[in-house]
Amino acid sequence: TKPPRIKPFHFSGELSEGLRTAVMCVIIDGDRPFEFTWFKDGEQLKSQRNHFSVQSFDEFTSFLTIEHLNADSNGNYTCRVTNSVGSDEKSDVLTMRGLKPPKIKPFNFSGELNQGLRTAVMCVIIDGDRPFDFRWFKDGDLLQEKDHFSIQLINEFTSILTIERLNADSNGNYTCRVTNSVGVDEKSDVLTMKGLKPPTVKPFHFSGELKEGLRIMVMCGIMDGDGPFNFRWFKDGEPLISERGYFSIDTVNEFTSILTIEHLNAGSNGNYTCRVTNSAGSDENRMF
Repeated sequence: TKPPRIKPFHFSGELSEGLRTAVMCVIIDGDRPFEFTWFKDGEQLKSQRNHFSVQSFDEFTSFLTIEHLNADSNGNYTCRVTNSVGSDEKSDVLTMRGLKPPKIKPFNFSGELNQGLRTAVMCVIIDGDRPFDFRWFKDGDLLQEKDHFSIQLINEFTSILTIERLNADSNGNYTCRVTNSVGVDEKSDVLTMKGLKPPTVKPFHFSGELKEGLRIMVMCGIMDGDGPFNFRWFKDGEPLISERGYFSIDTVNEFTSILTIEHLNAGSNGNYTCRVTNSAGSDENRMF
């Protein structure tokens, strides 16, 4: 009875990230029965779905398939064959071509960057080996998808950050960071909106018949400035809130607020103020 003798094997072809490769271990001499065992860096390999598969083609041949090459695939692979009188083994080192870290194309915010508009920037990987992980940051803080931000992965090389409605809080330094198994790259750009304008309130007056028991309304209108706006009404310096049977405050649209005094009486006399604020400033008008 003769011990087994194995034909040398070699990893060949394109050994790149994500590809499949296979090697064949063939017995060229020796007496049956044989037992095949595969090792990587001295550790026994077993079939593992989506990673390795070991298949016996016939009693003289075994195939090792690596389903998806990645950085962890590098190593020394050994086929060992034994029979009742001895053993033989052959090995080969798998070395993938050097993996490259990601490289990002610079991006910049462009076009009309005005209050209330939408803007988007695209982070594109122009070089490097998959898989990649994208992260977006604003002023160093990780961005999560919220009402005013959306992040979309268009494909494995491209991510788009969309700011749904520009406002003063949108200003800042935005960074796209991409990592893979061997490195990282990031690119940044500063978003600066055009200068926001504070509100300008149109003067208002109490007019018409101001008699006990009647209803009266005044309108506070914004003539200029950038939204969003916040309206507040005051009487003699004290904040007014809607109160059934006395006062009602209604926002007609984002530029107009109406104060209604339901029933005029002696307690209605006073100094009424409409104050409007936005992120850039405030304005107010008052009427006695």
